[in-house]
This record gives sequence, structure tokens and C-alpha cells, in this order.
Amino acid sequence: MAQERRSVALSEHYGRPASVTPTKRAQVRTILEHEISTELSPGDAIPSERALVTRLGVSRVTVRQAIADLVEGGVLERVHGKGTYVTGPQVDSRLHLTSFSREMRDRGLLPATVVLSAREEVADDEVAYALRIRPGRKVVRVERLRTADGTPMAYEVGHYPSALFPGLLDRELGSLYDVFAAEYGVVVTSGEQTVRAEAADAHQARTLGIAKRAPMLVQERVTYAGDRVVELATSAYRADRYRIHMAITPRGPRES
Repeated sequence: MAQERRSVALSEHYGRPASVTPTKRAQVRTILEHEISTELSPGDAIPSERALVTRLGVSRVTVRQAIADLVEGGVLERVHGKGTYVTGPQVDSRLHLTSFSREMRDRGLLPATVVLSAREEVADDEVAYALRIRPGRKVVRVERLRTADGTPMAYEVGHYPSALFPGLLDRELGSLYDVFAAEYGVVVTSGEQTVRAEAADAHQARTLGIAKRAPMLVQERVTYAGDRVVELATSAYRADRYRIHMAITPRGPRES
């Protein structure tokens, strides 16, 4: 009788007689896919395993298998200690010099920036060398969280010469390249960038809403306006949200 009740519960959701339905795992997966596409938005939590077990009348193992299928397919994501959520936007990026806000808008996403901290400080040797200023000179350090459609995408720390941007801390720090052009007449023209893989530390994980030691793509960039260095920035992108595309061409003479 219990088995019959479970079959009826799934049959009602699946819309076919129980005798011709696929496996329970496949049925639960289909039910979840339908609810995700019609009732949920990126970043929304799905019902708990216990709630799904009760509502659908299947075992917890079956629910876990169906959820695992959707996680593997990129439809859902697990956030350690929080739950399972509908996957947010994913961005394919080509390496070029543009602001985060403009890149997201070009992909039909709504960008937003949360300024986590902003202060003036003395440049250490590494920052001074990158910005081509003397150690001990003042720089503005800006720490930001970048989001797309409300989903955390990148954690960014930038350093900017105070002498070049006086009063920067009094400006809107959401899209700095626009501020540089509009308020200071400084237009970025080129940059040098490296990309590496890195595991998220505790602070980055909390900020981005990912598990500690989750993979990230870290971009280190030195940005120029003409021959002046205007920025040293490190941007840590969630590896599950960001992919980088590069055009590759032969270098040097072809071998016959």
C-alpha cells in the first residue's frame, strides 16, 4: 500500500500513469526542473530534502540522487552549510580591457557593486612597484564585491595613486573607470593581466557565498592611461560562474 501511494504521488506530479513512468529518480529530477523553470529564480533555494521526501513520497536517497544530477548538470549548486540553490548567471569572458559593469550589461545581466571598504593608506613595496610610485606614498585601497543579477561573481581589491585621484574617496566607487574619465579626465587605454587558479580563503568564501577552498580564477591587472599606471587590481572570480576565452595564433615561423 505504501508503495502504491508513492507511485500515485509521483504520477500526479509527472502527469502520466504510474505504469509507464520512468524511474523515480528521473521523475523527481523532472519535477524539480519544472519548478526551477517556472517558479524559481537564480539564487532561490529549493525545498529541503525532507520536504521533498514528504511531498513526493519517495526515499531520501532518491531525492539526493535527483538533486545530485541537477548539481552535476549545473542547474543547481550546493552552498556549504546553507542549502541547495538555483544556479545563477554564468559568464564567458574574453580577455579585454573593460569595466565589470559594462561587461555584464553586454551579456544582458544587471551588474551591481557593494563597496566593502575604501580607505587611504601607505603603499607597500609591492604596490608601489606596480604603480610606479615611491614606497610610502599614499594610495586609495578599494575592496568591492561585484554581482550580476544579484549573484556574487567577483571579489576585487584595487589600489589607485592618491596623487592622481585626489578626493576619490568622496566619489561613487561602483564603476571606477567611468569616474576616472568623468571626474579626472583619465581614460584607461591598456593593461597587463595575468590569470591563475586559486582556492578561496575564509574571507573570500564568505564574501562570495562559496565553500572555503572552492576554486577561483584570479586576475591580477595593471592598468594604464597612456604611459601612466592608474590601477593595480586583483579580482577573484568564482570558477563556477566565470570562464575565460582566448584566441590562439601561431608564434614564429611555421615548421615544415
